Amino acid sequence: MGTAPPKGETKTPKKDGAKKPRAARQDYGFAKDAKIVLTDGDKTYRGKRLAMYEALKKSNGKTVAHFLDNNKNEKDPPRGWLRFFIQNEAATLEGGTPPAAAKKETKAA
Repeated sequence: MGTAPPKGETKTPKKDGAKKPRAARQDYGFAKDAKIVLTDGDKTYRGKRLAMYEALKKSNGKTVAHFLDNNKNEKDPPRGWLRFFIQNEAATLEGGTPPAAAKKETKAA
């Protein structure tokens, strides 16, 4: 078998509590001031999808920021649900200021 460290110890101790660098939070490129518009059609959902669709209905005609702010207390991030409904063609976004493009760092040769 392997040589696992004793219980309660890790293989490599963390240096001064330094955290691993992480990528920025995914925001899917939504403009915060874009307007949410529900599409026509019969959308039938159940469970958590139905609950979030009802929340999305309350934000129909309002901004993305309004939807995100009003659903902060949800267990799942509201930006992911907004993305789901846009991909599912239950809603579209109109207008808004496009977010700034991320700058890529180039390595010097």
